[in-house]
Amino acid sequence: MKYYEALEIYNDICKKVIESPEEWMQFLDASQGIYKYSFKEQLMIAAQRPDATAVADIAFWNKKMGRYVKKK
Repeated sequence: MKYYEALEIYNDICKKVIESPEEWMQFLDASQGIYKYSFKEQLMIAAQRPDATAVADIAFWNKKMGRYVKKK
């Protein structure tokens, strides 16, 4: 993902979460299992994959789990 694409996603989710109580509640539901990540990272994860349950960086997936992530 390119920087400007990520920035657009981030700005969109911030706006939605701030303006809508329903979006805020959806964000809270989506982020309850990813508490180890920063607020910004939680926003990005929720924006891209609200149903994510197993979140880790690429190094963890590749080295510890033996599951190789394809980067786009």
